[in-house]
Amino acid sequence: MSNLLIIILVLVVVIAVSCATLNVPTYQGEKTDHFDGKKFHDPDGRGLGDFGKLMKYNRQNKKAKWEFQETSDFSLEQIDNFTTEGKVRYFHINHATVLMQMDGMNILTDPVYSKRASPISWAGPKRFRDPGIPFDKLPKIDAVLISHDHYDHLDISTLKKLRDRDNPTILAGLGLKGFLRKFKLENVVELDWNEETEINGLTFTFTQAIHWSNRAFSPRKTLWGGYVIKGSSSIFFAGDTAYGPHFTDIKEKYGPFDLALIPVGAYTPRFFMLQVHMDPQQAFQTHMDVDAKESYAIHWGTFQLTHEGMYDPVDELTVACDSAGVDNFYFDRLAGGARITGEVKE
Repeated sequence: MSNLLIIILVLVVVIAVSCATLNVPTYQGEKTDHFDGKKFHDPDGRGLGDFGKLMKYNRQNKKAKWEFQETSDFSLEQIDNFTTEGKVRYFHINHATVLMQMDGMNILTDPVYSKRASPISWAGPKRFRDPGIPFDKLPKIDAVLISHDHYDHLDISTLKKLRDRDNPTILAGLGLKGFLRKFKLENVVELDWNEETEINGLTFTFTQAIHWSNRAFSPRKTLWGGYVIKGSSSIFFAGDTAYGPHFTDIKEKYGPFDLALIPVGAYTPRFFMLQVHMDPQQAFQTHMDVDAKESYAIHWGTFQLTHEGMYDPVDELTVACDSAGVDNFYFDRLAGGARITGEVKE
């Protein structure tokens, strides 16, 4: 058998598997300002950038060189529960994965422990740092927040491991409940923007984001968003989003916030990424818009999704904060950084 024929057969198998197991069922629901009866969209009509122009840019420009980085070294055998009222202890594990401990609950955002953000294990964006907390050191997880279905945010293998160990409640946008059932992930609560649910006394509200969704061959079949969490403290997890007026709307509806988790990476080239991701200056403006007591930078330095350097997002964020005299937007250059809200970082 020729090499070309083997490659063709492999591609056919990959496509067949993708169609069979990763294609998202069509969501059935009433039309809204962000759902036309078949697909979801941003209410302001914003679409995606020019893919042809992006392909040309990619051919003419090399990505910055990334190198594998070490993570923080936790000495604890496990991360014990944290119950101090009015405080949140949070750990940046990697990318958009953050462990938050509040009012005796352990909450995990967009958990990704796989080696690649991809539908296949041998290709696609690989990680350049290990998770800051190994999976076996995670405490029992009570709730998982899924912002949207892209592979660097929704990792089926990690969700299955969490199901088998802890069976947490999984919160997700409209359309994802049916998809997750394909993988026997049943403990799922599906939410529209501004819908809320309660878990163990905490209120979780799904909020608007400016982005898109796609799983294999299923563009915009599921809804994307962020979350507001209310208990003795108030948290805003922005999810994955472009900059827009929705941030001030969220502050007015749900603020004030003790903590905001804000994405800062995957932003070049701007002519394309402007539609779906913020750059560090816009992330800084988001911090100002939501008026959180403190913010933390996520979505950078783990998977090389775009052209900027590994530390460009936080280096540029530092310039923006220093220029404005702002000292309450944090990040850790090593994944696994841990903080308690309200504590001044040395």
